[in-house]
Amino acid sequence: MNKVLEIFDTIRSYQQEGVKFLIERDSALLADEMGLGKTVQAAVASSSLVNANPRTKVLIVCPTSLCWNWEMEIKRWAPKMTVRRIRGDSDDRKAHLSLPFKAWIASYDQIRNDIDFLRKECKFDLVILDEAQIIKNPASSIALACRQLRREKAWVLTGTPIENKLDDLLSIFAFLKPGLLHAALNIDQIHDRMAPYFLRRNKKEVLSEVPEIISQDLYLSLESKQQEAYEDELLDTRNSIHDMQGKISTVGLLAQITKLKQLCNFDVISGESCKFKALETILDGVEEKKEKILVFSQYVNSIMKIKTRLNNVPVDCLHGDMSSEERQKSIDLFEKSSGPRVFLISLKAGGVGINLVSASRVILFDRWWNPAVEDQAINRAHRYGRKEPLHVIKFLVMNTIEERIEQILSEKRYLFEGYVNNADTAEIGPFTQEDLIRIVGIDALRN
Repeated sequence: MNKVLEIFDTIRSYQQEGVKFLIERDSALLADEMGLGKTVQAAVASSSLVNANPRTKVLIVCPTSLCWNWEMEIKRWAPKMTVRRIRGDSDDRKAHLSLPFKAWIASYDQIRNDIDFLRKECKFDLVILDEAQIIKNPASSIALACRQLRREKAWVLTGTPIENKLDDLLSIFAFLKPGLLHAALNIDQIHDRMAPYFLRRNKKEVLSEVPEIISQDLYLSLESKQQEAYEDELLDTRNSIHDMQGKISTVGLLAQITKLKQLCNFDVISGESCKFKALETILDGVEEKKEKILVFSQYVNSIMKIKTRLNNVPVDCLHGDMSSEERQKSIDLFEKSSGPRVFLISLKAGGVGINLVSASRVILFDRWWNPAVEDQAINRAHRYGRKEPLHVIKFLVMNTIEERIEQILSEKRYLFEGYVNNADTAEIGPFTQEDLIRIVGIDALRN
């Protein structure tokens, strides 16, 4: 039996439909909800193209942290398709592209750096962009470089084609099908035009047997010295805003807010942390139940502080300062080891493209600006293959900027569902300077 058909028969029916959708289109946006196996579908579909025409050349572009994972997935789901992960300096990368492989895996940064060579010397039968929300800014150097790649077919994979605004989707289609969509179109016109090239399914539709997510907001109060440090910093921030008579920059405001957010995690002087105490309480029963827990934070320094203090349970880490090999080693160790075990992950480094279904709980130690990013993190564990419900705990410190950020995010939820066929996440408008001033507790500036 043909190896491609053997593998095709092992994947789920909705994934088979996704493979068919990709194979039949020169331009395709596969926007399945996180956890439904977009990588698997793309790997099997591209293998089918190579099987039909052995001269087919495939370029897969993904975040640096996922290059290693893509290589492993290709070897698993498309074993007959020879693949090379591009690495090394500029000369090494160019040399890799001259080797007789069927597929090459490159990071977005590599495409940006090598686009002059790629544009002149390389043409691909298929270019796949994974986690394509990275090109949401059409003016970014990465988006410009991707649009210059010469290709016969283009497939795009992302569970969040809109993260902040409609322009995100327009930028993706500027790569996928230039000229198809533009800002002057209304929502019905956008739906009609994109429909032939667009496929999205969610877990509720196709994986009714996947256990539910049990979500819990855990409301906390600052420890005494942590509270004093927070109030001192908040007072300094408010005084600075008033002293500047409204002329403080958005960058300056964000810097002040970051200090306050980090104080909600840990007081630098006393070391007090209401969140760490809550985490310790949660972990008390981990050893007995042999649970494996993911803890997400947007701050690497918070991750390292947690790691230093956790002494009674094995701890793994994943953050942006680690190499791809180090990250994959941590992922493999966590997935293959028995519990109890804790995996500390930075939101941006570990929020996309990795599978951690062995975890029984996800803890959001601090909150991101955009719920879509949090959803991506949660879906690292809530994927096909898990057997038990996933318990998600979100820490929220009351009477602080964390509470106000949550309120503003709730107010600013737009109808993301309208543009991506009733997706579970909503479009979140960017924070304005007025929003940032509200976060630090000043309704308006007065001269």
